Amino acid sequence: MALRRERVNFLELENIRKKHQKNLKTEILKLQGKGFANFIAKDSDELIKLFTNAVLSDIFRDFLPDIDHIPLCVIATEKYGQSLISPNSVFEVLIVYKNIDGFNIRQILKLLHQALEDCGLNLNIKTIQLNEIFENFKNDFKAKASISKIRYISGSKNMYKLARSEIYKTREFNQKENLKYYIKSLGAFKDIKNLKQEPDLKSDFGGTNDIYYLNCALNGFDNEISFRTQALNFIDEKELSVLNLAIDFILCIKTAQNLSTGSDIFSSAYIDEITNLMQTKSKKTQETDSIISQKLLSCMHTVALYSRYLTASFYRSNFKSEMSFKQLKIARLKNGFYRIKDTLYTPLHKKSKGLNDVLVELLELNDMDYKFDTGAIFYIKRAEVLKSELEIYLANFKKILERKNSYCLLKALLDAEILPILVKPMEHTSHLAVFDGYHKFTVDEHCLLTVKHLENIKDKFIKNLYDELCGEGKIMLKLVALLHDVGKGLTGDHSVVGSNIFRAYAAKLELSQKAVNTGVVLVRYHTLMSDVANREDIYSQQTIFSFISKLGDKNVLKLLYIITYCVINATNDKFYTAYLAKLLRELYLISLESFDDENLLDEATRRAKKEHSLKRNSEFIGLDENLKEKIFKIPANLLFIKYQPLDIVNIASLAQNTQILDINTKNHPSFIIQIVSKFYPNLAILLSNLAHLDLAYMEIFELFDDKFYIKLDFNKNVKNSELETIRNLIEISLKSIDKASIDKPLILKDELNFDTNHSKDYAKLSINAKDQRGLMAYVMGVLENLDIKITSARIQTIKNRTRNLFLIEKSQKLYANESEILNLLISE
Repeated sequence: MALRRERVNFLELENIRKKHQKNLKTEILKLQGKGFANFIAKDSDELIKLFTNAVLSDIFRDFLPDIDHIPLCVIATEKYGQSLISPNSVFEVLIVYKNIDGFNIRQILKLLHQALEDCGLNLNIKTIQLNEIFENFKNDFKAKASISKIRYISGSKNMYKLARSEIYKTREFNQKENLKYYIKSLGAFKDIKNLKQEPDLKSDFGGTNDIYYLNCALNGFDNEISFRTQALNFIDEKELSVLNLAIDFILCIKTAQNLSTGSDIFSSAYIDEITNLMQTKSKKTQETDSIISQKLLSCMHTVALYSRYLTASFYRSNFKSEMSFKQLKIARLKNGFYRIKDTLYTPLHKKSKGLNDVLVELLELNDMDYKFDTGAIFYIKRAEVLKSELEIYLANFKKILERKNSYCLLKALLDAEILPILVKPMEHTSHLAVFDGYHKFTVDEHCLLTVKHLENIKDKFIKNLYDELCGEGKIMLKLVALLHDVGKGLTGDHSVVGSNIFRAYAAKLELSQKAVNTGVVLVRYHTLMSDVANREDIYSQQTIFSFISKLGDKNVLKLLYIITYCVINATNDKFYTAYLAKLLRELYLISLESFDDENLLDEATRRAKKEHSLKRNSEFIGLDENLKEKIFKIPANLLFIKYQPLDIVNIASLAQNTQILDINTKNHPSFIIQIVSKFYPNLAILLSNLAHLDLAYMEIFELFDDKFYIKLDFNKNVKNSELETIRNLIEISLKSIDKASIDKPLILKDELNFDTNHSKDYAKLSINAKDQRGLMAYVMGVLENLDIKITSARIQTIKNRTRNLFLIEKSQKLYANESEILNLLISE
């Protein structure tokens, strides 16, 4: 191929490069995202070709030979070679050359390398001699993966043919180990964690890395057989089409994400920009942001499943099992599955059956926790579904819920896309993301995780409550766990909508009317217990009355406590802290006792009951009469309402033995400070100095002899090496006479609620504002400066919002300074 012999205008090439960059957004709009990776690959190839030809033309000028006679070529490799690219991708390029005496090849390579680095593409350029390819690559699995699919870009086509021949020879070397490397790089499907709602489109499962290793396995094995031909040995045309569409959509979103944010991590904050680039239209029942995220997560799940299934099937069809015939015979189960360790496999030749037959086969498995290989999931996925057998399906589905280990079967059915057929209400929640700052996973995965936590309760107290349930009670609760968020994605309050859906579906499973009604209440109020514990004063009779009046009886309370534990753990594993566990337990016990109290006793009466219990306590009886008298004179009713008799005795004994200041710390499961002080401590300074530990809860009680009891629970721990330093800082802070110098936080008028008539003894101050460092310390400083005493404070921070609840002891100073407090706290 002859090149033009006139001098190249590099300024013109620079303009072409800039035009290439500018055209990306225009082209994605024109293509509506479809096939955009191929467009980028083709456009980039042309740019590289222009720069290559320009360099050669500039070197040889009027004596430029036919390009096929110049011993070098430029080849696209790795993801660039597979057209798995987006604007932010690194474009892997391999320059293959032959060192011939007639050419100063090293100088040509140097100038070409410099020019390509300036072409505006994010290139990673590698150079290798033709005769070094085999020796350098044959035992390097990562390098061999990069040349599993190659594409000619520019230079000598004769050289490309020679290079391709060497590459083919290299790929054929040690093929079994090559495939093992790709399988290992993908990882087993059964070991993959749930996909996050905001995944990394490159490295998370189902991302471009998965597509890359799938291509490596099917392209890099037999040089003459295409990916498509290899794949059709294990999946049909329809399934291949599903895979190809999923791959294309992921690449489109990755491109749109790169152009919007410059990142490979899918971000809900930029969904509007992405949908505009993709020109996605909303539906009557679904907004565009939901459509995009739901389709993306569905496509990533498809890629994750298909890539592992095809790679493993390809390996199993080409190489014998490493297990002996005897081992395989032992592993074979009656229903045709193979159980190896804790994982179920199916033979490649196992033909699909009707769905009911598959459900029966699953029910024949021993009731234990299994994992499912992708082959087993595809076997379930291909089951024939008949509408006429729906009632039989539901009967068998109910039997799955009766098992102690339902989760593993439900998860396999979900991965096989069969669960929404059995549980029609879950159809719209499949891969549905909810970007609320709480949930890590999609609605369907979250609900299944709730079932998993129900079957694996770690809290002994809650586990005992669950074990006490009858068979139908356990089925009903498992169904509540599975359907508690089924109202999401639909119009209206998801709890109300979900409870109505639950009623209709539970009736189809022929649960008793009592069980159905109880389940409806649980779905309707599945967030109530957590909300009350986190946001309300659980020692207030008003709060407790409002809470239990929605539930109706003790049994519903018990079930709600169990399901709350499961939902919180499934929402985010960081949410169920030791402090929240304690708070929920207290709410449960107070509410349980309150069901027996028709009048919901006021604070003074509840204190009197606790004092009566104290008098019968053996530890209390052993105290000297002076301390007993002091305990009964403690002014704080909340101390008696909240603590058990033994705790009250221990606090009082500690105070009796404290001269000026006593500080105790505990660093497990989180950092806790317990203080008894002869003076009112400088808590504003202390909280300011410990703001990095993230305060969760604080309480302050006036005891006797002018002493105060303070307890602070933090969400974080302190490094053991820093404990002594922190203890010294606590003491210095508490004794400090300085006023905390803290910038006033931004608290809007509608973000604050001050109820001076919260209860007989306490006022309540609630703040729901943007999370700001020093907010708690500032509020404490305001109240301390006005000599107003806080009894307790609770903090909850989620998605950059903080909810603060303060109980304040009623006094004349409080009423006199009510307006002043509001003026100092509110920023507008």
